[in-house]
Amino acid sequence: MGMVRVSLALAVLLSHLPMATFKFLSGGLAVQSFFIVSGFYMALVLDGKYRDPGLFYSNRLLRLFPTYLLICALGAVALWVFNASPTATPEIFARAFSDPVTAAVLVFENIFMVGQEMMFWFTIDQNGALVWNADGAVPTEDITMAWQGLLIPQSWSISMELMFYALAPWLARAGWKWIAAIAAASIAFRLVGAQIEGVDYLLWQGRLFPTALFLFLFGMLAHKLLPFAARFPKAIGYALGIAVLAWIVCYTLIEMPPMAGRWITYFIIALTTPFIFNAFKDNALDRWVGDLSYPIYLVQLLTIGFVFTYEPPYALWVAIVSTILLSIVVLVLVEHPIDRWRQRRANAKRVASADQIGTASVAPL
Repeated sequence: MGMVRVSLALAVLLSHLPMATFKFLSGGLAVQSFFIVSGFYMALVLDGKYRDPGLFYSNRLLRLFPTYLLICALGAVALWVFNASPTATPEIFARAFSDPVTAAVLVFENIFMVGQEMMFWFTIDQNGALVWNADGAVPTEDITMAWQGLLIPQSWSISMELMFYALAPWLARAGWKWIAAIAAASIAFRLVGAQIEGVDYLLWQGRLFPTALFLFLFGMLAHKLLPFAARFPKAIGYALGIAVLAWIVCYTLIEMPPMAGRWITYFIIALTTPFIFNAFKDNALDRWVGDLSYPIYLVQLLTIGFVFTYEPPYALWVAIVSTILLSIVVLVLVEHPIDRWRQRRANAKRVASADQIGTASVAPL
């Protein structure tokens, strides 16, 4: 799944580069595809590696937060030292921090992430106060969106991931019928938004956890198909992997209604993931490439900010290459060392659990 994951991250990167003349599938659809893949992987690890919810939660936080906080710190330096941000200015933060409620909200959101998607539902007025705005407004000279007070505004999707992680240990124990029923309820709630006056439907379906929950659940349902996929030759998974990559890369060349394309993509990702995973699960290079997806996703606006500010020659390629190179540095120096520690924690817990089971089995009744 590594090449699929990194291609989705690159799709988001290209969507943030207005100078790019060729795009993959849209950034929003790429993020939603990530949710499906995430649901699959969380079902996978909860089925095997993590039987203890506490260990699952702590290891997921260790997976996400060190890199996030590092990029936040770099983003703060870029903003206040170099004034190099594509979404924020020091003046926006100064105005927001003049209101104690807005200041508290932004401090919390920038540190903990949970709830960042709701920053797309508010603007910041001239006095720094948060004002409800559900019409899908975008930043202009007269409108400041609350999400512009986030150092890594694209991490709203990580907030959604964290909410899913909170539910995942219990959802993983549910049968497929329960998961399908909850997914159906999420889809129904998503469709209701089209009938609500005064609420932008793209905002409703894209920046609200209950309306996105079904995507994670599609991934969990896909995990139920893994034993079935394992019966097929790996060549099937290789072929499907190439087909999915082609779909991601060539999506904008295919003429179809946007809604149809969105749902077709959901089902393509969900139905092919078990086969692609089965084919590539032992491929170390593919795994390494896939590990780049998270740092690429987080660092892209940091590098884009410098490109927009200093306007170097070949700006598009400078943005893409610098994002990938910085992501490699983060992966090698931050993510992989922490990941090795995470794996040792998980392995030690499994050994301890096995020892306890063995002791209990011979204990007097």
